[in-house]
Amino acid sequence: MVGANSTPDGTRVIRMGVIGIGAGASGMVPVFAKHPGFRWVAGADVNEEVLEAFGRDYEAKTYTDAEELCKDPNVDAVYIASPNRWHMPHALAALENGKHVLSEKPMTITLEDAEIMIKTAERNGVHLAVNVKHSFELRVLKLREIVASGKYGSLRMLHSWRFNNWLYQPRTPEELNPEWGGGLPWRQGPHQLDIIRTVAGGMVRSVRGMTGVWDPDRKVAGVFSAFLEFENGVVATAVNSGYDHLSSAPLVRGMSERGPLMDPARYARSRKDRAGASAEDDLAAKQASRYGGANRRGNGAAAGRGGGEEGGGGGWISGGPMVASFDHADIWVMPEGLLVFGDEEQEEISLVPVHGDGRWGRLTTFHDALINDRPPAADGHWGRATLEVILSIFQSSQERRELLLSHQTPTADEALTSAMT
Repeated sequence: MVGANSTPDGTRVIRMGVIGIGAGASGMVPVFAKHPGFRWVAGADVNEEVLEAFGRDYEAKTYTDAEELCKDPNVDAVYIASPNRWHMPHALAALENGKHVLSEKPMTITLEDAEIMIKTAERNGVHLAVNVKHSFELRVLKLREIVASGKYGSLRMLHSWRFNNWLYQPRTPEELNPEWGGGLPWRQGPHQLDIIRTVAGGMVRSVRGMTGVWDPDRKVAGVFSAFLEFENGVVATAVNSGYDHLSSAPLVRGMSERGPLMDPARYARSRKDRAGASAEDDLAAKQASRYGGANRRGNGAAAGRGGGEEGGGGGWISGGPMVASFDHADIWVMPEGLLVFGDEEQEEISLVPVHGDGRWGRLTTFHDALINDRPPAADGHWGRATLEVILSIFQSSQERRELLLSHQTPTADEALTSAMT
C-alpha cells in the first residue's frame, strides 16, 4: 500500500527510488528528503561515486541497474532524472513493476513514446506525472488563479522572454545531440512553454516557431522563438536564447544605473570559460555538479521549500520578463510577487516565496495524487501536450509554416490547489 508508513503527525510517507542522480537530480533530491511525504529508499546510477554519496546520505539501497531498482518491493514510486532519451525505457520499467512515476521534463522525445507511457501507466493502475516544477511556482499559480477568476476580465496575451548563457555552460554529449533531446528548446523549453500553457489554460490551437543553430561548435539549437494561439483566443510569445550575450534577468530583478550592462569582468563569462575547453573539461565540470560532486547544488539548507537553479533573486522564472495582458490590466511578474497595472491604479501583490522555484509545490501535488489515488497535476496527458508544442516548434521552423495541434489538454486547476498550501 502506497504511503503505508506515516510520520508522527499522520502524514503518509511514499518510499522513493531515483534513476539518474546527475546535476538535474541534485536539485530535487534534497527537496524530496525535506518533504514530510517522501523518503528515499533506493537510487540507481552508472556512477559508483554518486551512488556511494547518495546511499550514505539517505541510508538507501543502491543499484547500477535501473530495472533492478524498479523491481524493489520497498519502492512505491520512482523519480526519473536520467538523460532525455532514457526517460521512456526507465519509465516503462517502473510502470510495468507497479511503481508510480515522476519523470523529468520532457517526459520523452516523441509523441509515440509518450502515448506508450500513458497507456502503460493506465494498464498497470499507477500514476505518471512530469516534473515541470516551475509551473508549480507560487507566482505562476497566483497568475493562473487570477485568470480563472476573471478578476481583470479575460486574459488576452501572455509574453515570456529569456536571454541567458545556457549553451555555454558545461554540457554532456547527451545535451549536445539533437537526436537525443539535446539543445535549448528541449532542455529549457519545457519549463517556459509549460508555464505559458498553465497560465493560459493549456489548450494550444496552433504554433508558429523557429529554432536556430548559430554556433558551429555547439551544433544544437541554442535559441527558439514561438507564437502560440490558444483555443480560447489567448495569444502568447516565447523567446529564449542561450548564446550568452544579453542577460534578461536584470529586466526582472532590477537594473543598475548602467541599465542591463554587466560588469565587464563578468560579461560573457561562460563564453570565455568555454573557449579552449574540451569535451573532457565539460564532462569533468558536469561530474562536479552531480550528486556528491564538488559543486553539488541543492544542499539541505537550500532545499528548504524549493532550492533554486539560478540562485536567489526569484529563481528560474525571474530569468526574464513575463507579462500577462487582460481586458482591464497588465500584470508583470516580479521576483517576489506580481505588479498589476489596472484601469485606474497600480497594485503590488506580494507573495512570500515559501515555495521556492516550484519544486515543493510539484512534490506536494504528486504526494496528494498518490495518497488520494487521483490524477496528478501535470500528468502524462499534460506532459504529452507540452511535448507536442516543442516538437511543433521544430517542425514549424523547418517547414516555415503554422501548425495545428491535436494532443492538448486543459489546465487542471483543481489538481493544482494543493501546491498553493
